[in-house]
Amino acid sequence: MLKLPKKIVIFDLECTTWDGAAERNWSFPGEHREIVQVGAALVETKNLTEVASMEFWVKPKINPVLSQYFVNLTGIRQEEIDEKGVDFPIMLKDFFCFCCDFQLYCFDSKVDNSRLFDRDVLVENCKSFGIDFPFEMGRFHNVNEIFHQHNIEIKQSGTAPEAFGIKIPARPHNALSDVRGLIIGLRALQSLK
Repeated sequence: MLKLPKKIVIFDLECTTWDGAAERNWSFPGEHREIVQVGAALVETKNLTEVASMEFWVKPKINPVLSQYFVNLTGIRQEEIDEKGVDFPIMLKDFFCFCCDFQLYCFDSKVDNSRLFDRDVLVENCKSFGIDFPFEMGRFHNVNEIFHQHNIEIKQSGTAPEAFGIKIPARPHNALSDVRGLIIGLRALQSLK
């Protein structure tokens, strides 16, 4: 058993980026980590079953035009954001409602508690919009720590199935696909125990 609460929310997000931005920690002028896509699943942890899911497309406000690097990395096209995208405050309200009072799990490659990328990007976006962060910080957990505790190395959320010899079901860097990749990885890990 993985010693998780009965139900959890696993979420992932994609944010604006440019070639080399991650290595520079988005430090060049004009580089802001604006949320473009959020995917989340409510998961019953006994059998690691997806109970409900949500996916949001978000219109960036500082850099409304996606970089070609971002498009190539994620497969998310400008037209999708222009057509389906909502403003960040709308997404945040709906995401908060979806999460209810469940514990929140997202992926970070670092397991030293120095950061939690997706949570930190949510906080930055709240600051950018002048919105109070609605979540308690203690609700967030690094799902990668679960794999790490069992000596399984995962470098990116969407590739979690590969660590168990399972073919990736969808292209990485799509938020909801990455969430589902993590669920597949957790299910595979649980089957080893």
